[in-house]
Amino acid sequence: MIRQSRFLSGWFFALLASTLGVIAPARLSAQNTNQALISPEAAKKSLSKVEISGEAAEKIAHLCEDFAAKHNYPTVIFILDPSGNIVHAHRMDGIRPVQFDGALRKAKTALFFRASTHELQDRAQKSVSDQLRFMQRDLYPYAGGLPIIQDGQLIGAIGVAGSDPTDEQCAYDALTAVVGPQPPLVKSNPAESQAPR
Repeated sequence: MIRQSRFLSGWFFALLASTLGVIAPARLSAQNTNQALISPEAAKKSLSKVEISGEAAEKIAHLCEDFAAKHNYPTVIFILDPSGNIVHAHRMDGIRPVQFDGALRKAKTALFFRASTHELQDRAQKSVSDQLRFMQRDLYPYAGGLPIIQDGQLIGAIGVAGSDPTDEQCAYDALTAVVGPQPPLVKSNPAESQAPR
């Protein structure tokens, strides 16, 4: 009787171990497909593995486009890698040149500060010296630029311009859907200008 129970418990643990051996790699590969990073092969070529993939950037841009269309305005989206290079850019018809420039500069500003451009907008409104520093560095402290974060690492930045009241939400929703949870958005300041940027 003791031999039989030892045999059954040994058999049970062997089965459990083999099952976990099959499940664990499957779970690991499922996690890898959900990541928004460039592939290991691309990382080897570029000597940089912590950057957003072109595929993820394109998905983010299309989600922003859908958001803008749903809210009845055109938008332009720039997504940069951590070095500031354009990974993906997308514009809808009806965009003005100032919005092109604004979206790219919002992305660069979010990347430079590793912060929401909305936070910087709040700072600039309170301090003339901060406004001057932003201008000297050609930075653009207006809502719509966000760093792209995955697992506590910066993998890129996004800039959206089309409708100031919703640019940031458009970017945030798309990043959350494609990349995963992002740092919480800052609360809106009622004194913010509503002029398109």
